[in-house]
Amino acid sequence: MMNKGKMLFALMMGCAYVLIGIVQTVTGLSKAFSEAYGSVYQEHLIADALFIPADIIAGLILILIGSVFLYGVSEIRAGVREGIAYVYVGIILSLIFGGIYVLAATGELLEAHLLKNEEYTGWTLLDTLRPEIYLGVMSLLTYLKWKDSFEVGGG
Repeated sequence: MMNKGKMLFALMMGCAYVLIGIVQTVTGLSKAFSEAYGSVYQEHLIADALFIPADIIAGLILILIGSVFLYGVSEIRAGVREGIAYVYVGIILSLIFGGIYVLAATGELLEAHLLKNEEYTGWTLLDTLRPEIYLGVMSLLTYLKWKDSFEVGGG
């Protein structure tokens, strides 16, 4: 059944989004509290390895996108036909936020190489790689594979 593959994809993406969102939110809160109390912020190994910045709002957005995917899984498992729509919405949200951060990275690329801004000396694309981008790429590849199976309306 085609929905089983979509359910598995939604489960993996939902878990990835929620876990990365939690790490991003916790590191963001850790950084905010350390700055508020004048202590030194300690970088986190897991966050650095996965290119996860300390960003509270972006972390909450990732948790929201993951929740959409996971709710779709629960609906599909319950036999609700419309549950697949949550998977599609999760893919769309993933593509939107991934696209936003790709545009931001493109702006920084232009700033560094075209305008030769001194603040960007030694800048590389890895400096702006974020979870929204690589998770968005996974959603894009999945959308390209499944684009013909999207259903509109009842039937």
